[in-house]
Amino acid sequence: MTNKGGMWFGATDGGASRKSVLVVEDDDDIRTTLESVLRDHGFDVASCANGRDALTRLQSGALSDVIILDLMMPVMDGWQFRVEQKRIPELARIPVIAVTADRTAKAVAIDADACLTKPVDMNVLLATIDRIFLMREREMIRARLVEADRLASLGTLAAGVAHEINNPLAYVMANVELISLEIEGRRAVPSRAGAADSDAVAASRRERLHDALAQVRDGLERIRTIVSDLKTFSSPAAGGLATVDVRRVLDSSANIVMNEVKHRARLIKDYEDVPLIVANESRLGQVFMNLIVNAAQSLPEESGAGLGNENEIRLVTRTAFGSIDSGESGRIVVIEVHDTGSGIPDDIVGHIFEPFFTTKPLGVGTGLGLSICHGIVSGLGGKLSVRTVIGKGSVFRIELPPASEAAVQSSKPPRRAPAPHRGRVLVVDDEEMICRTFDSLLGAEHEVTALTSARAALGRIAGGERFDLILSDLMMPDMSGIDLHGEINRIAPDQAAKMVFLTGGAFTPAARAFTDATKNTVIEKPFDWSALLELVRQRVGS
Repeated sequence: MTNKGGMWFGATDGGASRKSVLVVEDDDDIRTTLESVLRDHGFDVASCANGRDALTRLQSGALSDVIILDLMMPVMDGWQFRVEQKRIPELARIPVIAVTADRTAKAVAIDADACLTKPVDMNVLLATIDRIFLMREREMIRARLVEADRLASLGTLAAGVAHEINNPLAYVMANVELISLEIEGRRAVPSRAGAADSDAVAASRRERLHDALAQVRDGLERIRTIVSDLKTFSSPAAGGLATVDVRRVLDSSANIVMNEVKHRARLIKDYEDVPLIVANESRLGQVFMNLIVNAAQSLPEESGAGLGNENEIRLVTRTAFGSIDSGESGRIVVIEVHDTGSGIPDDIVGHIFEPFFTTKPLGVGTGLGLSICHGIVSGLGGKLSVRTVIGKGSVFRIELPPASEAAVQSSKPPRRAPAPHRGRVLVVDDEEMICRTFDSLLGAEHEVTALTSARAALGRIAGGERFDLILSDLMMPDMSGIDLHGEINRIAPDQAAKMVFLTGGAFTPAARAFTDATKNTVIEKPFDWSALLELVRQRVGS
C-alpha cells in the first residue's frame, strides 16, 4: 500500500479511500502534533482526551480504521479501554497502536497490534500504520481467496454431483411408476404354471411392491446423502468451530468428488478409531476434497477402477503419539490421502504449498488449492506435509490435535425420556406436501395440527392453544420461522422452547446467525425420517 497525494490505496474496497485514525491522548500538545502530522499525510483524524470519550464515540457509530492509544490517561486509561473494546465484536476488530512513556512488560501486555515508546518517532508511526493496514488487507484478500477456491471447487464438481443424483433418481422414478401401475391394476401379471391361485398372485404382487418400495427408499436415501454432503461444503465457511469426526467429513468429501475418482482408481477406506477434533466442518471438508481431487488427477484419466487396473486412492485415519511442530507431546489425529500416481519431482515438491504455484495448464488450476489447505490446517493447530516417490505415488499427511475432554462432553446431546402419552404436535411449513406427510406419519401416535401459514400458527397459540412440540420451517413467506419464534417467545415462552426448526438451508445472514445462536434444535432437510420420528417420540411429553 502506498501514499499518493494524501490518498491511501488498499484492497479493502477495490479503490482509493481515505483512512481514518482516532487519537486517544490526554496530553494536549502531543494530541495536536499527532493530529497535524496524520492530516498532512492524508488521514481523516479524530481525537479524544481519554478512553471513556473514545469508547462513547466508537459506540455511537463513528468508527475508525486504526486507534492510536495512550496508556496512561485519566477517567479511563488505555488498559481499561482495551478491556471494554474487546467485549464489543465490531470494535474489537479495529487495530490499536499503543503509545507509552514506559515500555514495560505491562505495556506490551495490552495486546495491541503495535506498541511504540514516547516520544514517538513520526516516521516509525507512519510506517507502523502502513504495515497494519497492509497486514489487514492481506488477511481480507486471503479470506476472499479461500471462499473463491471453495466455490470454484464446487463449481467444477457440479456436473459430477448431478450425475450421482440422476442415477438413483432414474430408478426411483421407474419404481414409482411400477408401484402406480400395480396399485391401479394396470400391470399385467405374468402367466406361469400353477399361478391361477389368487393367493399366490396376491403374494407375488405384494413381493413386487415390497421390492419396488425398497428400491425407492434406497434411491432416495442416496439422494439425501448427496444433498447433505453438498450442503456441508456449500455452507459459508466463516461459521464457528465444533467437535468433528474426521471420518464422517472424509466420507462426505469422497462422496462429493466420487465422479472424479471412480474413472481413475479404486477408493479404499482404511479407518481406525480416532478422537474427535475441533474444526470448522466446511473448511476441513474443503481440505479433504482438494486432496482427494489432486490424488485423482495424478492418475491417468479413464483408467478405470477395475479390469486389472492397480491404481488406488487410499484414505487413512489413525492415532499417533508425538508432537506437532515441536509442540507438546501426546496423541495426534492423523489423516492421510495416498495415491499410486506419478509422484512429484524434487524441483517441484518444495513449492507445492506456495500460493499460485501450479503445474496445471493455464485456466485449469489457480495454484491456490494446496496453499489454502495448508493455511486451514495450520489455523487448526495442525500440520500438512507430503511424502512422494517418483513413479510410485504420494501421501499427503494431516496431523491435528484431538479435542479436549471438555469440548467432547459439551457436544453430546442431553438424553431425553420417551414420551409417556399421546401428545399434541403443531407442524408449520409452507409446503403443503410436507404438512400432509407429517400428518400421515405422526397421526397414528399423536394429535397433529398441520398449517401452511406461520401467522395462522401464531393465531392458534395467541388464542390459548398449547402444544407438546412445534415443528416449524425456518424460511417461509410472509412470516418466517425466526419471526414466529420471536412472537411466540413474547406471548408464550414455554411454547417457544418447544420449537424444533426444519430447514432446507439458512440462505440469509440473519438466518445463519439465528441457527448458530439458537438453543432450539435445527434439523436439515431432506430428513432422515426414522431419526425425526424418534425425536418426536422423545420430545412429546418431556
